[in-house]
Amino acid sequence: MLRSGHATVFGGTTIESGFAVRMLHGAFSVVAVVGCPPGGAIAAALEGTTGMTPLLTQTDNADYVERAIGSGGTRPEGDWRRERVIVHAHGSFPVVTPPDRDVAIRLLSEDDALDHLPAGLRFEMMHAREVAPVAGAFVDGVAASFCYPCWTSESLWDVSIDTLSTHRGRGLAAHVVQFMMAGMRREGREPVWAAVESNRASLRLAERLGFTAVGEIVAFARGPWAFLTNGYDDAR
Repeated sequence: MLRSGHATVFGGTTIESGFAVRMLHGAFSVVAVVGCPPGGAIAAALEGTTGMTPLLTQTDNADYVERAIGSGGTRPEGDWRRERVIVHAHGSFPVVTPPDRDVAIRLLSEDDALDHLPAGLRFEMMHAREVAPVAGAFVDGVAASFCYPCWTSESLWDVSIDTLSTHRGRGLAAHVVQFMMAGMRREGREPVWAAVESNRASLRLAERLGFTAVGEIVAFARGPWAFLTNGYDDAR
Protein backbone atom coordinates (compact mmCIF):
# COMPACT_ATOMS: atom_id res chain seq x y z
CA MET A 1 0.00 0.00 0.00
CA LEU A 2 2.78 2.43 0.93
CA ARG A 3 4.61 1.74 -2.35
CA SER A 4 1.51 2.51 -4.42
CA GLY A 5 1.82 6.28 -4.28
CA HIS A 6 -1.87 6.52 -3.36
CA ALA A 7 -1.71 5.90 0.41
CA THR A 8 -2.40 8.32 3.26
CA VAL A 9 -0.92 7.72 6.72
CA PHE A 10 -2.72 8.69 9.94
CA GLY A 11 -1.23 8.73 13.43
CA GLY A 12 2.44 8.04 14.18
CA THR A 13 5.34 7.14 11.96
CA THR A 14 6.71 4.03 13.69
CA ILE A 15 5.41 0.62 14.71
CA GLU A 16 5.88 1.61 18.32
CA SER A 17 3.68 4.70 17.97
CA GLY A 18 1.23 2.92 15.67
CA PHE A 19 -0.37 4.26 12.50
CA ALA A 20 -3.20 3.64 10.07
CA VAL A 21 -2.90 3.60 6.29
CA ARG A 22 -5.72 4.28 3.83
CA MET A 23 -5.49 3.58 0.13
CA LEU A 24 -8.23 4.80 -2.18
CA HIS A 25 -7.45 4.54 -5.87
CA GLY A 26 -9.79 3.38 -8.60
CA ALA A 27 -11.06 -0.10 -7.73
CA PHE A 28 -8.78 -0.34 -4.70
CA SER A 29 -10.12 0.70 -1.31
CA VAL A 30 -8.53 -0.65 1.87
CA VAL A 31 -7.41 0.48 5.33
CA ALA A 32 -4.63 -1.16 7.36
CA VAL A 33 -3.63 -0.58 10.99
CA VAL A 34 -0.09 -1.16 12.27
CA GLY A 35 0.49 -1.26 16.02
CA CYS A 36 -1.89 0.60 18.34
CA PRO A 37 -2.42 4.16 17.09
CA PRO A 38 -4.93 6.47 18.80
CA GLY A 39 -8.55 5.67 18.01
CA GLY A 40 -8.85 9.04 16.30
CA ALA A 41 -6.23 8.03 13.74
CA ILE A 42 -8.16 4.85 12.90
CA ALA A 43 -11.41 6.82 12.65
CA ALA A 44 -9.75 9.36 10.33
CA ALA A 45 -8.46 6.58 8.08
CA LEU A 46 -11.97 5.12 7.81
CA GLU A 47 -13.66 8.46 7.17
CA GLY A 48 -15.20 8.57 3.71
CA THR A 49 -14.90 4.83 3.10
CA THR A 50 -17.85 2.53 2.46
CA GLY A 51 -18.88 -0.94 3.55
CA MET A 52 -16.84 -2.28 0.63
CA THR A 53 -13.61 -1.16 2.32
CA PRO A 54 -11.93 -3.77 4.55
CA LEU A 55 -9.67 -3.00 7.49
CA LEU A 56 -6.60 -5.24 7.84
CA THR A 57 -4.39 -5.64 10.88
CA GLN A 58 -2.10 -8.09 12.65
CA THR A 59 -3.13 -10.74 15.16
CA ASP A 60 -1.29 -9.14 18.09
CA ASN A 61 -3.16 -5.82 17.88
CA ALA A 62 -6.50 -7.09 16.54
CA ASP A 63 -8.28 -6.89 19.92
CA TYR A 64 -7.16 -3.25 20.31
CA VAL A 65 -8.36 -2.39 16.80
CA GLU A 66 -11.67 -4.16 17.38
CA ARG A 67 -12.30 -2.07 20.49
CA ALA A 68 -11.32 1.11 18.64
CA ILE A 69 -13.66 0.60 15.68
CA GLY A 70 -16.46 -0.48 18.01
CA SER A 71 -16.41 2.75 19.96
CA GLY A 72 -17.95 5.89 18.61
CA GLY A 73 -17.88 7.35 15.17
CA THR A 74 -16.17 4.59 13.21
CA ARG A 75 -19.21 2.56 12.12
CA PRO A 76 -21.04 4.57 9.46
CA GLU A 77 -22.39 1.47 7.71
CA GLY A 78 -23.14 -1.10 10.37
CA ASP A 79 -21.31 -3.47 12.66
CA TRP A 80 -17.91 -4.87 11.84
CA ARG A 81 -17.30 -8.59 11.55
CA ARG A 82 -13.90 -10.12 12.24
CA GLU A 83 -12.22 -12.95 10.34
CA ARG A 84 -8.86 -14.65 10.19
CA VAL A 85 -7.01 -14.23 6.92
CA ILE A 86 -4.80 -17.19 6.09
CA VAL A 87 -1.61 -16.16 4.28
CA HIS A 88 0.09 -18.69 1.98
CA ALA A 89 3.49 -18.91 0.34
CA HIS A 90 4.15 -20.97 -2.77
CA GLY A 91 5.99 -24.27 -2.75
CA SER A 92 6.03 -26.27 -5.96
CA PHE A 93 3.56 -25.92 -8.78
CA PRO A 94 1.61 -29.10 -9.54
CA VAL A 95 1.73 -30.67 -12.97
CA VAL A 96 -0.83 -28.85 -15.10
CA THR A 97 -2.10 -30.29 -18.32
CA PRO A 98 -1.87 -27.98 -21.35
CA PRO A 99 -4.92 -25.76 -21.86
CA ASP A 100 -7.62 -26.84 -24.28
CA ARG A 101 -7.10 -25.86 -27.89
CA ASP A 102 -9.74 -23.14 -27.63
CA VAL A 103 -7.90 -21.48 -24.69
CA ALA A 104 -5.11 -18.89 -25.02
CA ILE A 105 -3.14 -17.58 -22.03
CA ARG A 106 -1.63 -14.11 -22.40
CA LEU A 107 -1.53 -10.64 -20.89
CA LEU A 108 -4.62 -8.50 -21.15
CA SER A 109 -4.24 -5.56 -23.52
CA GLU A 110 -6.05 -2.25 -23.65
CA ASP A 111 -7.92 -3.46 -26.72
CA ASP A 112 -9.39 -6.57 -25.12
CA ALA A 113 -13.15 -6.25 -24.64
CA LEU A 114 -14.49 -6.52 -21.09
CA ASP A 115 -18.14 -5.66 -21.74
CA HIS A 116 -19.21 -9.25 -21.06
CA LEU A 117 -18.01 -9.14 -17.43
CA PRO A 118 -20.26 -8.39 -14.45
CA ALA A 119 -20.16 -4.68 -13.62
CA GLY A 120 -18.01 -4.92 -10.51
CA LEU A 121 -15.48 -7.29 -12.04
CA ARG A 122 -15.35 -5.18 -15.20
CA PHE A 123 -14.54 -2.09 -13.14
CA GLU A 124 -11.83 -3.99 -11.25
CA MET A 125 -10.20 -5.39 -14.41
CA MET A 126 -10.33 -2.06 -16.25
CA HIS A 127 -8.49 -0.45 -13.35
CA ALA A 128 -6.11 -3.38 -12.81
CA ARG A 129 -4.78 -3.39 -16.35
CA GLU A 130 -3.95 0.31 -16.02
CA VAL A 131 -1.68 -0.24 -13.02
CA ALA A 132 -0.39 -3.83 -13.32
CA PRO A 133 0.06 -6.71 -15.75
CA VAL A 134 -3.07 -8.86 -15.92
CA ALA A 135 -2.91 -12.44 -17.17
CA GLY A 136 -6.00 -13.67 -18.93
CA ALA A 137 -7.32 -17.02 -20.11
CA PHE A 138 -9.19 -16.43 -23.36
CA VAL A 139 -11.77 -19.01 -24.43
CA ASP A 140 -12.51 -18.69 -28.14
CA GLY A 141 -11.08 -15.18 -27.92
CA VAL A 142 -13.19 -14.10 -24.93
CA ALA A 143 -11.52 -13.30 -21.58
CA ALA A 144 -12.80 -15.76 -18.97
CA SER A 145 -10.23 -15.92 -16.15
CA PHE A 146 -7.84 -13.32 -14.74
CA CYS A 147 -4.83 -13.10 -12.45
CA TYR A 148 -2.86 -10.01 -11.46
CA PRO A 149 -0.66 -8.67 -8.64
CA CYS A 150 -3.08 -6.84 -6.37
CA TRP A 151 -0.17 -5.58 -4.22
CA THR A 152 3.57 -5.79 -4.70
CA SER A 153 6.60 -5.31 -2.49
CA GLU A 154 10.25 -5.51 -3.45
CA SER A 155 10.15 -9.32 -3.35
CA LEU A 156 6.49 -10.40 -3.08
CA TRP A 157 3.18 -10.04 -4.89
CA ASP A 158 -0.37 -10.72 -3.70
CA VAL A 159 -2.35 -13.01 -6.00
CA SER A 160 -5.74 -11.75 -7.16
CA ILE A 161 -7.71 -14.16 -9.33
CA ASP A 162 -11.23 -14.32 -10.76
CA THR A 163 -12.89 -16.79 -13.11
CA LEU A 164 -16.31 -16.34 -14.67
CA SER A 165 -18.81 -18.83 -13.26
CA THR A 166 -19.62 -20.11 -16.75
CA HIS A 167 -16.00 -21.20 -17.26
CA ARG A 168 -15.11 -22.84 -13.96
CA GLY A 169 -13.97 -26.45 -13.76
CA ARG A 170 -11.63 -26.21 -16.76
CA GLY A 171 -8.42 -25.41 -14.88
CA LEU A 172 -8.24 -21.86 -16.23
CA ALA A 173 -7.22 -20.44 -12.84
CA ALA A 174 -4.20 -22.74 -12.67
CA HIS A 175 -3.03 -21.61 -16.09
CA VAL A 176 -3.35 -17.87 -15.46
CA VAL A 177 -1.68 -18.13 -12.04
CA GLN A 178 1.18 -20.16 -13.49
CA PHE A 179 1.58 -17.66 -16.34
CA MET A 180 1.63 -14.68 -13.95
CA MET A 181 4.02 -16.42 -11.55
CA ALA A 182 6.52 -16.96 -14.34
CA GLY A 183 6.41 -13.29 -15.32
CA MET A 184 6.69 -12.00 -11.75
CA ARG A 185 9.58 -14.35 -10.97
CA ARG A 186 11.51 -12.78 -13.81
CA GLU A 187 11.19 -9.57 -11.76
CA GLY A 188 12.40 -11.33 -8.59
CA ARG A 189 8.97 -11.51 -6.90
CA GLU A 190 7.33 -14.54 -5.30
CA PRO A 191 3.55 -14.97 -4.90
CA VAL A 192 1.54 -14.66 -1.69
CA TRP A 193 -2.03 -15.97 -1.48
CA ALA A 194 -4.36 -14.60 1.20
CA ALA A 195 -7.93 -15.74 1.86
CA VAL A 196 -10.38 -15.30 4.70
CA GLU A 197 -10.91 -18.48 6.68
CA SER A 198 -14.56 -18.78 5.61
CA ASN A 199 -13.67 -18.79 1.90
CA ARG A 200 -13.14 -22.52 1.61
CA ALA A 201 -13.14 -22.42 -2.18
CA SER A 202 -10.18 -20.04 -2.24
CA LEU A 203 -8.30 -22.09 0.36
CA ARG A 204 -8.84 -25.29 -1.65
CA LEU A 205 -7.69 -23.60 -4.84
CA ALA A 206 -4.55 -22.33 -3.10
CA GLU A 207 -3.74 -25.86 -1.97
CA ARG A 208 -4.32 -27.27 -5.45
CA LEU A 209 -1.93 -24.69 -6.90
CA GLY A 210 0.88 -25.59 -4.50
CA PHE A 211 0.44 -22.89 -1.84
CA THR A 212 1.02 -23.62 1.86
CA ALA A 213 -0.30 -21.67 4.85
CA VAL A 214 2.54 -19.77 6.58
CA GLY A 215 0.79 -17.18 8.76
CA GLU A 216 -2.28 -15.08 9.30
CA ILE A 217 -3.57 -11.55 9.70
CA VAL A 218 -7.02 -10.25 10.71
CA ALA A 219 -9.66 -8.60 8.53
CA PHE A 220 -12.61 -6.51 9.66
CA ALA A 221 -15.44 -5.85 7.21
CA ARG A 222 -18.88 -4.23 7.18
CA GLY A 223 -20.09 -5.65 3.88
CA PRO A 224 -18.96 -7.56 0.77
CA TRP A 225 -15.49 -6.77 -0.54
CA ALA A 226 -13.34 -8.11 -3.33
CA PHE A 227 -9.73 -8.76 -2.51
CA LEU A 228 -9.74 -11.57 0.04
CA THR A 229 -13.25 -12.92 -0.37
CA ASN A 230 -14.92 -14.35 -3.45
CA GLY A 231 -14.61 -11.38 -5.75
CA TYR A 232 -17.22 -9.07 -7.22
CA ASP A 233 -19.24 -11.82 -8.92
CA ASP A 234 -18.65 -14.47 -6.22
CA ALA A 235 -15.91 -16.00 -8.38
CA ARG A 236 -12.83 -17.90 -7.26
